[in-house]
Amino acid sequence: MLFWIHLLATGGFLGSTLGLALFTVGHARRAPDPRHCRARLAHVLKIYDPLAIALLGLMVMTGAWSITGLKAELGEAYFSTFATFLAGKLTLAFLVVMSGTWVSMGIGHRVVREEEWGEDVDEKLLKSRLGRLGGAAWTTVLLTLATVWISIRS
Repeated sequence: MLFWIHLLATGGFLGSTLGLALFTVGHARRAPDPRHCRARLAHVLKIYDPLAIALLGLMVMTGAWSITGLKAELGEAYFSTFATFLAGKLTLAFLVVMSGTWVSMGIGHRVVREEEWGEDVDEKLLKSRLGRLGGAAWTTVLLTLATVWISIRS
């Protein structure tokens, strides 16, 4: 059961982050003015941010729980048979969590907060955030795909 929850959380996170990179950023860039651009971004990020954080949490918790059982099952053989593979996967998983959190909390949350508080739109800052959001989302997608690829191969 944990495997399926882990798989669904990973698929949901990957799909929503890919959608953010592919559709949301492009849609916001086509807005007629900076106010509409920020409003379009904030509309999606209000949903994406908590969803992504929840899915990342599910991925981490189900992954950790699965490994705990496996470690107990393998005993001493755990380190010689599984730990080397796990080190690479955990490194990538850590980078996915850091990158995904930055997309949500480091960039997305600021856009939503400014929109909800009715702050003036700084066009230069918004363009910068839009570029960082797109780049970080694509980086997160690629890191997630690399983590999945390593998991499948081993």
